[in-house]
Amino acid sequence: MITINFGLSGLVPIVLYVAFLIAMGMTVFWRPIVGIYFLAPLIPSQTIRDRMAAYPLGGSVVTVMLLAIAIGLLRTGQPLFPKSRLRVVLLVYMALTFVSLCAGTIFLHREFPMPWDDSRFLDWRNYFTMLLLLFLTAAAVQTTKQMKILMAIVFFGVLVFNRSFYNEVSDKDFSEYNEDSRYEGGSGFAGVNGFAAFEAQVATFLIGLSGYLEKRSHRWAAVALAGFSALCLMYSLSRGGYLALAVGLLFLGIVRYRKLLLVMVLFGMTWTALVPGAVYQRVTMTTDNPGGNLDHSSETRVSLWEEAFEEVSASPVFGLGFNTYAYMDHLRGYRDSHNIYVKFLVETGYVGVVIFLIMMAKTWTSGFQLFRQAQEPFHAGMGLGLAGWVVAALVGNMFGDRFTYLQVAGYMFLFGGMVVRGYMLEQELAERQEAGEVGEDGEELESETESVTPGSLEWGRA
Repeated sequence: MITINFGLSGLVPIVLYVAFLIAMGMTVFWRPIVGIYFLAPLIPSQTIRDRMAAYPLGGSVVTVMLLAIAIGLLRTGQPLFPKSRLRVVLLVYMALTFVSLCAGTIFLHREFPMPWDDSRFLDWRNYFTMLLLLFLTAAAVQTTKQMKILMAIVFFGVLVFNRSFYNEVSDKDFSEYNEDSRYEGGSGFAGVNGFAAFEAQVATFLIGLSGYLEKRSHRWAAVALAGFSALCLMYSLSRGGYLALAVGLLFLGIVRYRKLLLVMVLFGMTWTALVPGAVYQRVTMTTDNPGGNLDHSSETRVSLWEEAFEEVSASPVFGLGFNTYAYMDHLRGYRDSHNIYVKFLVETGYVGVVIFLIMMAKTWTSGFQLFRQAQEPFHAGMGLGLAGWVVAALVGNMFGDRFTYLQVAGYMFLFGGMVVRGYMLEQELAERQEAGEVGEDGEELESETESVTPGSLEWGRA
């Protein structure tokens, strides 16, 4: 279990719970942004959040805090769903998954309507709240200064998360591969591969952002934290995570950081001498030499995919129902298809997969367009970082469900909300420049956009 080693680890649950109650009150009656600040460092750490479960409402910290943010926004007259390029597709996807959830209940011959404590409904609720995080972040975060504060809090959360993992694995022997050496850190039921996907995604994001931070100390801090995440990823012994990071960095190297390509080439030539023996063995065990046959893990994945494609034929258009795969009989009792696209194909059919891919494409486009168009460097860095995150996520999800877990994918929606707000601020700056209120250098961007009302500008109109 993840701990914070300041000699007060036993007090962490009650301290966090009291902080939760205070933050909830401040969110409702003062500023909704407080709720976002509170949640940000807790997103990747399921085990930390679970430690509050013994207290009233403690088991639903994320859901309750998002509800508090929504109430706070309504109290101040702000919209819950700011206009953006992502709004329609996210709302359609939310509606689709709920209808599919109901259809899945009928398919599984379960009680309908679903009781509040139904495990499938609880999973959908958690999924829904994660998607809702994008809208509420875009509405609550109103200025570039707040975005920077939020990013500093994210940096702290990732640092604590990584430090806990590293303290646990640093004494282990990685000279030879051993399945028992793998550790999921604070990711909880997302597992070690979910942990690895998170580290790959966050490292890619931090590298993308780092070149656009104003202070050199901040840039090096982002790079150092990205390196720490890559180190933790290495010790996760996850091949899918390795590939996700490699593709994410390749994307950043092609579109922005050319020197990164040189670093990757040099690493590719020397990696066998730099990594522990366990990492080398893990990478090279995909096929058993000299026969060239797939190893057990890879062979199981292929068998699960073949089985899933046979199940798709029962309902190829709309699928068998959201979150039904885990409740069906599969090869060797597996509850996951080890590929999010195959899983969604079985559960939501071709319609669901297409909408999911459109959502991911629009998320990537939103970040990349902000990167290309922003005058404020921090906005551009946020856009590039989000685009890199999506690239790494698309790769990582080829090897399992790395999308429906808050601790793995939550930051993508948090950053997505910040990108939506960044685009609004950029549009406001452009309008002020046209009116002659702000110079072409945009130096007054932060002070001049303090009063922008969430939803007052439509982002990314075609």
